[in-house]
Amino acid sequence: MTALDMDRIREALSEDFAVIDYTESTGSTNTDLMQAEKVADGTVLLTNEQVAGKGRLGRQWVSPAGSQLIFSALILPDSLDHLGTLPLAAGLAVTDSVKKAVLKWPNDVQIDGKKLCGILAEAGPVGEALKSAPKTEVSKAEINKAEVNKAEVNKAEINKAEINKAEINKAEVNKAEVAPKTQSVNPPSARVVVGMGINVTLTREELPIEAATSLALEGLETDRTKLAITVLKNLRHRITQWEQQDPQLMADYRKVCSSIGQEVRLEAPTGDVIGTVEGVADDGRINVGGEYYSAGDVIHLRPAGQ
Repeated sequence: MTALDMDRIREALSEDFAVIDYTESTGSTNTDLMQAEKVADGTVLLTNEQVAGKGRLGRQWVSPAGSQLIFSALILPDSLDHLGTLPLAAGLAVTDSVKKAVLKWPNDVQIDGKKLCGILAEAGPVGEALKSAPKTEVSKAEINKAEVNKAEVNKAEINKAEINKAEINKAEVNKAEVAPKTQSVNPPSARVVVGMGINVTLTREELPIEAATSLALEGLETDRTKLAITVLKNLRHRITQWEQQDPQLMADYRKVCSSIGQEVRLEAPTGDVIGTVEGVADDGRINVGGEYYSAGDVIHLRPAGQ
């Protein structure tokens, strides 16, 4: 196990993220950023060990210390109208960074059908969060109440229609929540955190599930510092595309979505659907047998290319 070189990471990402913090061990980096009293837009928190990691649908994601690249990134989007495609953008950042990786809809990062990475996006009230943090070194001590514009972050001024608790479950942003595209010039709508855990040096015996893998098992690069820099740079690029609603984002997603063309079983809230995936819409919905679905787990019924 090689320790993360935080000086190297901070230097390489100084133009991409406002704050890059590290903790040796924590329950969940997502929870830490969601519950932080004062935090800046563009904050990243990395850890060497996560003992209460959260996955989709309440699943746990736990691994031995130092065997994963684990981090969360916080953003303050102006609008949540297209929140459903953010986890897809996060998954795309991993496939940008890891050779052979593809995405099973919506954002399961896989190599040869085996899961490499866990991704979870969450959203909640903005709280005391600084929207326009400078892209320079910023410490938590520098982000105080005097620097935070209360007119932007006062909870009483947050549009309740945008942050309706029924629509945004703080425990999880459903990967397949989809809303129409709109432009917004409003203050931040929510505090949004995207967390990742990429299997780096896990052995076969240490894998959380049988259908998982790691970079080491695939014979790929296992330098966590180098991986952190690459993935976070690609994540910044994909988040920027997401914020700008750049059509290239979903065009690139379709190129690496292994579900397209596959015969699948979609375990949807309304019941199972079996059919061929004909495509993925710009808003992230999956087309199975000519019908679009915004939620569900996809099971590939045959190997790719067969």
